[in-house]
Parts: sequence; C-alpha cells; structure tokens
Amino acid sequence: MRNRLVRWLSPSRGRLRTKLLWVYFLLVALPLGLFTLYAYLRMRGAVEQQTFAAAQNAFDDTRLSLQQTFSELDGVLGILSSDPLVYAMASNDPGDFTYIRRLEDSDQLSLTFRHLCDLSGVGRIRLYVNNDYPYAAGQSGIVQISEVENSGWFGLLSEQGGRRWFSPPDFADQPAGEREWYSSMQVIYNPREVNTPLAVLRADVDAGRIARLAGDTSITENGTLFLLRGSEVLYSTSPAPAGADLAELVENLPACGSGRWDRIRVGGKSYYAQCSALSDPTWHMVSVLPTDDVLRLSRQLRTGMLLVVIVLAVAAYALAYTISRSSLERISLLTRTMQAVEKGDVTARLEPIGDDEIAQLMGSFSQMMERIDTLMEEKVEQGRQIKNLELKALQAQINPHFLYNSLDLINCTAIANDVPQISHMVHELSQFYRLSLSRGREVIPLADELRHAQLYVDIQNMRFEGRVRAEWQLDPAAGRCQVIKIILQPLIENAIIHGIFETPAKTGRLLVRTCREEGRVVIVIQDDGAGMDEATRLANFAPPPPGGIAETVGGYGVRNIYDRLRIAYGAPYGLFCESGPGKGTTVTVIIPAIEPEEPEEEDAL
Repeated sequence: MRNRLVRWLSPSRGRLRTKLLWVYFLLVALPLGLFTLYAYLRMRGAVEQQTFAAAQNAFDDTRLSLQQTFSELDGVLGILSSDPLVYAMASNDPGDFTYIRRLEDSDQLSLTFRHLCDLSGVGRIRLYVNNDYPYAAGQSGIVQISEVENSGWFGLLSEQGGRRWFSPPDFADQPAGEREWYSSMQVIYNPREVNTPLAVLRADVDAGRIARLAGDTSITENGTLFLLRGSEVLYSTSPAPAGADLAELVENLPACGSGRWDRIRVGGKSYYAQCSALSDPTWHMVSVLPTDDVLRLSRQLRTGMLLVVIVLAVAAYALAYTISRSSLERISLLTRTMQAVEKGDVTARLEPIGDDEIAQLMGSFSQMMERIDTLMEEKVEQGRQIKNLELKALQAQINPHFLYNSLDLINCTAIANDVPQISHMVHELSQFYRLSLSRGREVIPLADELRHAQLYVDIQNMRFEGRVRAEWQLDPAAGRCQVIKIILQPLIENAIIHGIFETPAKTGRLLVRTCREEGRVVIVIQDDGAGMDEATRLANFAPPPPGGIAETVGGYGVRNIYDRLRIAYGAPYGLFCESGPGKGTTVTVIIPAIEPEEPEEEDAL
C-alpha cells in the first residue's frame, strides 16, 4: 500500500498538464489562499480591537459628558442649599423678615440664579416656597408650591425627601413647556424644625442638550444609547436596534460596571452591550452595538481581500495557462514527431518555435535527425565499400587456390624428373599460397602472416638472384596474437618493387621487426629503397574523407590494407608511413594484442 502511494505521488506520474495545474495550485493558489486567510484573521482581530477601542472611547466620552451635566445640576443645588437667601425666601414667618427685606433678597436671589446658570450651563433654577407673599409669583424663579403640589414629581419627591433626579417622563402631567427637562431637586428643611419641609430647590437642563450629548458621540451606524432608571427607559437615541424588542433587550443587558463589551442575543440576533452607572445609582447609561456593525469593516475587508485574491488567482492562472499551453503544444508536437520517427518516418523534421529550452530541444532533435541521416548514408556507403573489399579479397584467394593445386602437380613432376631447383621453388610457392588460403579463415596468428611474408621474400630472391637482404627481428609473444590475414605481404611487395628495385643498384636491405607492448602489437617494415614523395605517400596512407572509404586503385594494394585495418580495429590502430625521396620508407602496422580463444592447430608445411 505504501509503495502504491509513493508511486502515485511520484513526480514522474501523470500528464504534464496535470502536473502544471498541481504546481500552480500548490505554489500559487494554496500559498496565496493561506496567506490571505492568515492576513484576514490577523487584520480582523486588529479591526475588531480598534472598533471596540473606538466604541469604548465614545462610550466613555458620552458617559463623562452626561455625568458632568448631571453633576452640574447637583453642584448648583449644593451651592444654593447653603445660601441664607434661599432660607429667607422660603420662610413663612412674617416676623422673620420685613417686606422691604424680602424684596431686596428676592432680587438678589434672582441675580444669583442667573449667574449660576451662566457659569454652570444649567438651563434654569427654581425655588418652590410654601408662603403666600405676593412677590413669590413673579419672574424671579421663586414659585409657590401650591402650583405644583398636585403633580406627580412633587409627590415622589415628598415621599422620598432629600435629593432626587427627574427625567422628562416624570413631567408627563405638566404643561408642554414644563415637560422637556432633566432635573435635580432637593427638599429644604426648616432649620428650626429639621423634619419640616420648608421649600424645594430645582435645577434643570434642557432635554435637547442631553439628546445632543448622547447623539453627537456616534459609536456605530446602528448602535443605540440608552438612559435607564432601573429597567425604565428614560431616553434612547433610537427606538430599539433593528430586529430587537426593547423590553427583551433591557432584560438581557449585562451587569453594570464590568467595563467590557459583553455579547448578548436578542430576537435571534447578536449584540455587544456595556452598562455603566451614573451619579445616581439607579440611573444607568447603556450602549448596544449590533454584531454586524462591529464586524462590518472586517467583513468588508474580507470581501475586498477575497476579491483581490480571486483576481490575482485568475490572472496568475490565465498567465500560467497561456505559458503552459504554448510549452505543452510544442512538447506535444515534438512527441508526435518522435513517435513518427519511432514508426519509421525518418524524414520527419521540426522547425524550432521560440527561443527557450523547448525550442532548443526541437532544434537539437532536428539536428540529431540530420546527423542520423548522414550516419545512415555513411553506413550504406561503408557497407558497399566493405562488400567491395571482401569481393577483392575473395578474388585474391581464387587464383592462389588454383595455383596451389597446379604447383603441387609441377612439384611432383620435378621430383620424378630429378630437378631439385624446380622442386624447391615450387615447394616454396605452394606453401606461400597455402598460407594465403588459410583454410578460409579471415583471422590467423601473426606468426603465420609473418611466415607468409618470409616465403614471398624467398621467392623474390630466387627470382632476382638474392637482391633483397632481409632481416627478421620477431617477438614470439607478438607471433601468438591474432591478425587479419594478407596485410604484410602487400606492404613487403610494395617495399621491394617500388622501393629497393627502384634504386640504381636494384638491391637493398629489408628489415621486418615485431614487438608486443602495452596491449598492442607493433610491426615495422623498413627498406632503404628509393622512397616516395609526399603526394604519393598521402595517396596511399592518408585517412579517407569522414564517413567514407577511399576507392582502391590498381587492385589489392596498400590502400586496401589501410581500409581493412581501420574497419577491423578502428582508431588508434592502423597503418602509418614515414618516407622521403632517396631516404627509404618505414611502414608501421599497429594492431591490438588479441590472444586466440583456443590453441591453434598448426598446419603441416
């Protein structure tokens, strides 16, 4: 199973197009997608953190603004509650203050109210008194309690005593101009009878100012800010978050004072909420943020990043597809051409397309096919030349076979007629031609080839009265090596006929030397004859043109030996010559030292 999995995952399996698509996916699409996911998660966390930080700052700013506004109301009441003028105006004993004194104090108190309103930002200040002095109903901010003693807020204040905050819903039973106020009220007790209410101090701020403070500090687009007294909603910047029931939302609010945004779920939707108490512990400020608002920026960021990734992936794929298609089409063309060659169409060729490695491969394939054509033509020509050489070698063997039989008959006749000279010469000739035949073998021991050459020299000396002084320096180790036959006799014949006999004396020295060295056999044939010029030497011993075999002119000669050695053994073996006019000729034959596979049965001579 493991081996099958390894083979399936091997890079050498499958089509190249599929591999390129996988490479694109693994090296481009997958890393880009993973990087985008990682970047999105990190950026989403940072965006949410910044959103919550901005929401917290806005929440804190709004809370501080509201806290400061309500604290200003309490501060004004604190100042006035210790002012003697307040007690003077609230007194209901005519003996305490004269009428003139009351007029002066009322004017002074009215001036104090105006200064405090200007300094603190309080909308208005009122003193509700329980006496029947006529000036109390004027425009000085001093009002008879009898005018409000039937109102709901006065009843609540009378029951509770002390100081209390009121909101616009508490003034629902008041005239239209008296409803839109947030107020801080305090009961003033008689200093002589501390349990007896004497008057009520009231500091108001316009509800519109509270709405501006809550609405100007925007948290999120659909976020809602509430002012609560217990579970009663005193004010909200909007009726309720979209899709949420106000009462259910208030019931699920987190505990106040946590200082964090807690997640709640109302009406099937998720929200973040935070609650904080104001100066009055029953009053709270609550901010509710829809989760969609908090995550909107991160979702927009996700959408944007996803769009960028898709665009980049599509662009990269289009580019990769275009490049791979161009490459694959050329590779397919090369493959089809190679298949055509495999089926035998050696004329198939390719024109390189482009200048990249594939184009170089196409050009190299065409060059290779051209070279193969050339080599095939050379092989055909070489085969034809080999057949010519074999035919000439066969022709050279036909005549010796006939002559051998004829000489054997002459030898018998010479012996019968007692003519020893004729018998000796005929015997030498018969051995010579017998070695030429070599029982039809093409490869013989070098010793037999040397013996064949020696017989030729002996016959020539019988014919020309010993004009050739032959010296034989033979290495027995070299004589055991195998060699193609009839390579020395033509060289020696050439040395005698065209070398020694071309001199004025018609006589000369012939040296034949053999040695075995470093895996090869070296045969040297040296004469002191007339030598040859460079043109003649090149005509017989120069290498043939590349891929060809020189035609042998004049029968079975030196060129024939040159070609046979080159075909049989190849480089660096062969035939080498040094010569010059009047300097004699030295021919060197170099062949590999090849031992016979089985001991040769010597022929009887």
